[in-house]
Amino acid sequence: MFLSVRRLAFLLTAGLIGLLSPTLAQATPPDPTMFGDLCIRAQSQTANLNVVAYRRAGGALEKAVYPDLASFAAAKPPARPLTVARYNSYEDAAATQPKQVRCKGKSADHLTAVYGADIAGPEGTCAAANRQPLAETARMLTPAERDALVHRPNTIQIDPDTSAINGPDWLADFPAATMDSAGKLHIGSKSLYVPFATPDIPEAFKGQHYCTLIAHAYLKRLMLGLAQP
Repeated sequence: MFLSVRRLAFLLTAGLIGLLSPTLAQATPPDPTMFGDLCIRAQSQTANLNVVAYRRAGGALEKAVYPDLASFAAAKPPARPLTVARYNSYEDAAATQPKQVRCKGKSADHLTAVYGADIAGPEGTCAAANRQPLAETARMLTPAERDALVHRPNTIQIDPDTSAINGPDWLADFPAATMDSAGKLHIGSKSLYVPFATPDIPEAFKGQHYCTLIAHAYLKRLMLGLAQP
């Protein structure tokens, strides 16, 4: 029997919550992007993490949320314990309207080098991680909101990753969404992927996969015409 999209999303979220260390799972406040932590899910999706094998190897997923861009830029999350770094940006100065989420994670080949060959891979994309917020945002709309939509989910395009050449390039401003000349809404993602086997660079820079993703709240406002790209 096929599982519904809602059930699949629940199973994915439940599986990732099970990977959190007990202390972290209890202490972490609710995620402002809803539907579980976007960066932890992005790490699992971009590395194609085999959750069962990873848990058997003693792996856990942790996260560190950085309040300012400077400290986030300096962060180099470790592979053991696997820690995802996160930085949220907002539409408003009061930081009440999440707009973008930046996530620093590990590449699949780094995780397999640390935990075993069956743990992860092949490498996924940040664009794929952006597709789930679109489906989730569509599901949380009320009937009145569905009637008021300016951009319907099936008309929104998830663009391929824009690849950064280095850390400063990835951290530079990047639009979460754009509108083309025909009025079609495009959701963008920016990635920085550095395989673990990359030669002639410092060890601290190897085995990274970073993603810049759209926040659910901003996507909903775009769909309703309450925000502009």
